[in-house]
Amino acid sequence: MITLIYCLIILIACSVGAIIGIGGGIIIKPVLDLIGYHSVETVGFISSCAVFSMSISSSVSHIVSKTKFDKKIVIYISLGSVLGGIAGNAILSQAFARLNENTVKGIQGIMIAAIIIFVVIYVNLKNAVSFKLKSPVIIVITAFILGMISTFLNIGGGLLNIACLTLLFSFTVKESAVYSVAVIFFSQLSRLVMVFISNQFEPFREYFPIIAAVICTAIISGIIGSKLNKKLSASAVNAVFSVVLSSVALINIFNAVTGFTF
Repeated sequence: MITLIYCLIILIACSVGAIIGIGGGIIIKPVLDLIGYHSVETVGFISSCAVFSMSISSSVSHIVSKTKFDKKIVIYISLGSVLGGIAGNAILSQAFARLNENTVKGIQGIMIAAIIIFVVIYVNLKNAVSFKLKSPVIIVITAFILGMISTFLNIGGGLLNIACLTLLFSFTVKESAVYSVAVIFFSQLSRLVMVFISNQFEPFREYFPIIAAVICTAIISGIIGSKLNKKLSASAVNAVFSVVLSSVALINIFNAVTGFTF
């Protein structure tokens, strides 16, 4: 039953995530934490697997449908994201080693809620400030920071990616979604590789059937979401973005409160 519930949540989250470029993790992680069936660390790993799988199918779908994007920007983003993913995983490992699980849950919850609120307000501001930066160094540094934060929070990072790409490079939310998927792919790839290299996979071995089902669901969701992204207008993508994330912000606030008080 829990596998079915998880797959349903991931189907919805990753489909919506692929549409608006947030990866789905920022929905999956808080909702699974709210259910509370598995530990915070296990939920984070399941979320990373789902988001990574979604990013693969979404990327392939964009390539097949010949979505326009700047290859140089993707290369710079991949470099920064890989390094950021490694750094974020190291910070997360130290957090679990030094703090109790509920404290980590509380920290993650309040950070995610703060990010959501900021991004939703920024995206909906009329005449919001934005820049048209082109420097490869800035792109790499930006991707590094995004990859590090998203890996620490176990959310894939799409939401923060959207805001920063819009702010720094003057992309629309719809355009940012394509580059956001690249950040998600490379940061989560580096995180999962580090998990295997450092033998951190062993605690999750017993959950392999759930993880396998989650991966299959996420792949299907990525295909669905990327196709919808192509069909929906920029205003429709913005509307989905705001409604979904405002709801998720409330869940994160609740998770933060329960994390710090229990």
